[in-house]
Amino acid sequence: MIVAGIGCRKGVSPEAVLAALAQASAKFGVAFDFIATAPIKADEPALLEAATRLGMAFVVVAQADFEAAANRALTRSELSSKYAGSPSVSEAAALAALGEASKLIAPRMIVGDITVAFATSGDKT
Repeated sequence: MIVAGIGCRKGVSPEAVLAALAQASAKFGVAFDFIATAPIKADEPALLEAATRLGMAFVVVAQADFEAAANRALTRSELSSKYAGSPSVSEAAALAALGEASKLIAPRMIVGDITVAFATSGDKT
């Protein structure tokens, strides 16, 4: 199972999210199963719209799981730490969505105002 964790600036478009996902997926050679984000981004309509257009689940991880996963993030953003409580929204969301045994496939990728990180659960489903 592979998840695409997403972070973004407020007000991004669904098209920008879809483009960022496509670019990151191509760069890392990854096909993902669903999209996840942090509670701070739960009300960002473009994220839900992108997942809907892809026919995928959109998961907002629990705050406690997001915070617990933050220390496993590979990249560090002071801005993200200040506003979201994690050094990387996309990485922590991806890790939190798949649990404690999950692993990042690579550090997050920045595409304009969007960050994308892929995590895997390690299973074959």
